[in-house]
Amino acid sequence: MNSGRLSFLVIAISRARVNLSVAFVVRSLTLAALWGTIFLIPLRLRFFAFARPRAPIYPDFTDFILFASDIVMILTLVLWVLSLALKPRTIRMGPLFLTLPITGILLFSLISTLFSIDGSLSLYHLIRMLLLFGFYLFLLNEIDDLKLVLFPVGAQIFIQSVTAVLQVLGQQSIGLSFLGELDLDPSWSGVSIVWAEGIRSLRAYGLTDHPNILGGCLSFGLILIAYGYLTTAAWRRTLLTALFSLGVLGLFYTFSRAAWLSAALGLTLLGVWQLRKGRIRQLASYLGLVAASLIALAPFFLHNLPYVGVRLNQQGSFAQNAHEKQAIGERIILNRNANNIFLAEPFTGVGLGAFPIALQAHRPDYPYNFQPAHIVLLDVAAETGFFGALFYLLVIFSPWVAIWLNRDRLTFNAALIAASSLLLATTVVGFFDYYTWLLNAGRLWQWLAWGLWAAIYSSSLRQESHA
Repeated sequence: MNSGRLSFLVIAISRARVNLSVAFVVRSLTLAALWGTIFLIPLRLRFFAFARPRAPIYPDFTDFILFASDIVMILTLVLWVLSLALKPRTIRMGPLFLTLPITGILLFSLISTLFSIDGSLSLYHLIRMLLLFGFYLFLLNEIDDLKLVLFPVGAQIFIQSVTAVLQVLGQQSIGLSFLGELDLDPSWSGVSIVWAEGIRSLRAYGLTDHPNILGGCLSFGLILIAYGYLTTAAWRRTLLTALFSLGVLGLFYTFSRAAWLSAALGLTLLGVWQLRKGRIRQLASYLGLVAASLIALAPFFLHNLPYVGVRLNQQGSFAQNAHEKQAIGERIILNRNANNIFLAEPFTGVGLGAFPIALQAHRPDYPYNFQPAHIVLLDVAAETGFFGALFYLLVIFSPWVAIWLNRDRLTFNAALIAASSLLLATTVVGFFDYYTWLLNAGRLWQWLAWGLWAAIYSSSLRQESHA
């Protein structure tokens, strides 16, 4: 009898060890899949596209597309579910002031799908949103340190920035079409350029769909690299300084004003936090990082000064430069039409992801490209109705209100400030462009920012240190 019990105990211990080993392997694979997802975020590389042409609407607004990042994100979620099965644990729903409004957005996205002008398209986007919500919960429950995402972010910045710089210096694509690079020539209609002194200059695309998207990805990534610089050993800072400077140059060549602004505000918040905490030595080191990147940028900035002036309304370029005048005027007209579309269906919306189709139906004679408004909140209102927009508004402001209300209970470590800086950057972009709401790369960065912030905020409230 004793021998039988001993054998049973040995078998039980062996099985437990095997389960722990398998759980460890699955967790490692899950982290690797997360790294792959983050690295692939900017790439427009897709493995499947079901065409649903509605000319002249841009096909990516109407087609069903499976991106490389989608596949790896789904793999991440599958592996996470498997790890939960191997090692059961409670799923935290995170700070409810953020999770509940996000759930509200999903609910009214579902309702909008039922009344959508294109039900199939809205259902496609709803499935995407549900997968992103799963990604949010994964980040919230499994990421307890921002350093876990720094490697893929750094790799993303390196590849995208090198590609961007070579594109602008050569004024053409560099032959990476197998990775999704677009064919680029500044003389072609539809290719994004800056125009000054009678010269058309190509804006950097990297491996993305548009310079604005590349700019956003680099802006968000630079904030996390700056955090890594602040929290790593001194011997690694030289490498991170070079990477940061390269990323700044790539960001500059996108000529994306919204991305420039979001990076400036996010990085400023990191610096102000150092000052308020009285960490003078770290602040001096951080300012050295910023100064080094600006020094490296200086010759390129001076060489492109006329283009910078045009983008910043020097000498009234918004009114005088035909290219900039059209871009500004188009956004004003687009926002006005978006407001009219919202007023026509204020409670149900026109359907998640269906704004370009609704614009075509509302204004078939619209003289510009059929695209979403360049204010995310306005797009959310038009697509999901008043209550969807209300919940999105709560998502924007509730984190900052929570930080203020719980300021005496929070540990204001570097991770919390970096996650908040990232959240600020994605929010700022949303006031000037729509890709954090509609397009794959922007959406992934937005949900990544929400998930990382929720995870780090929860840990900081429990007085855990990430600095």
